[in-house]
Amino acid sequence: MNSPFAHPLIDEAILTTVVRRILESTTATLIEWQAKAIAHHIINNVTAGLQRITGIANNGSEQLSWSVILKILHLQPKNAGSIFNSSEDPTHWNYWQREALIYTSGILDNLTGDLVAPRCYAITEPSANVIWLWLEDIQGIPGTAWPLERFGVAARHLGYLQGSYVIAPSLPCEPWLSRNWHRVWVSNIDPTALEGWQEPITWQHPLLKEIFSTTIADRVLDLWSDRQILLDAVDKAPRTLCHFDISPNNLFARYNAHGDDQTVLIDWSFVGYGVLGEDIVNLVLDSIFLLFVDGSSLIPLEKIVLEGYLAGLRSAGWNGDERVVRFTYAAIAAVHFGLIAGRLLKLVQNESRHSWLEQRFGRSFDEIITSRAIAITHALELADEARLLLPFL
Repeated sequence: MNSPFAHPLIDEAILTTVVRRILESTTATLIEWQAKAIAHHIINNVTAGLQRITGIANNGSEQLSWSVILKILHLQPKNAGSIFNSSEDPTHWNYWQREALIYTSGILDNLTGDLVAPRCYAITEPSANVIWLWLEDIQGIPGTAWPLERFGVAARHLGYLQGSYVIAPSLPCEPWLSRNWHRVWVSNIDPTALEGWQEPITWQHPLLKEIFSTTIADRVLDLWSDRQILLDAVDKAPRTLCHFDISPNNLFARYNAHGDDQTVLIDWSFVGYGVLGEDIVNLVLDSIFLLFVDGSSLIPLEKIVLEGYLAGLRSAGWNGDERVVRFTYAAIAAVHFGLIAGRLLKLVQNESRHSWLEQRFGRSFDEIITSRAIAITHALELADEARLLLPFL
């Protein structure tokens, strides 16, 4: 069944207002326009749908083309099978109105020129518990098509922004900014899924035998035992404003009006308080986990991102110990990715999901699992590094 938001009824008067803001005109009128749903695998159920609306407007003696992205947010009943349920609680990590509020707050207007968010032309509320964001249609190279070097540029842009927040007198203090993201993520992990790795029957699946060593069960359970020690140490790191979902599918590269390289970061629904080094975890490991970057490039990617991020921090004026950033990166990567080994096991065992995953990613199931296993295994190695760095914090 199609979503009720797949073909929303768009008010032409509101659309005219949006188009005039896009064209920076007070008199432009619509000639023609069309809306087309953007194919998008929606994991977070705060997002109800995405539309690209394009058309032509009359602006005096000119006819100008325009486009805008309509992002529909909604609050819906909880789905017992999802960890991405929306919430009415402003302090919840998945508060459904947060992305609308970050645009109206002006916080995104104060980002650096190197890293920016899409412009928001209007926010409308067509019905109860539904919000429409009218956003800039970004023209640029998506992060899913970047060479490795461009990840380093984005990391440098991010480091400069987050370093700027660290040395500022204070952080934004809005009550709806998310908090304790890394702890909440870990609280969603079912420890019984981890214990299953100790059962001998677990290793009967040929794919698991091929990609994991028999010591992985002990390593995952040791990490589970150490999680609070690592998280307590993470909480002592310098605080900054974090996006919490810097994955390649939320990134674009473009040149600004002055010809400077610019990174555009979309989807600000999780934004809130975090620590230095936290946001680069997804930039590295999600790129592998979601098959945007080949698993064989994980170590070069990690090196490029860490070097770029630290360079950005330094250029912003942060003069702290680099080991702090390396620790937070290693510790959060460990608990976010190392502890989802149990979910990977369940996925392998649930054969009804295999063909669906192959269709979604356009890869064989073996390729998908191998890529995820590379990310998980590296996260467990980073757990060892985080433990070694603890005495230096």
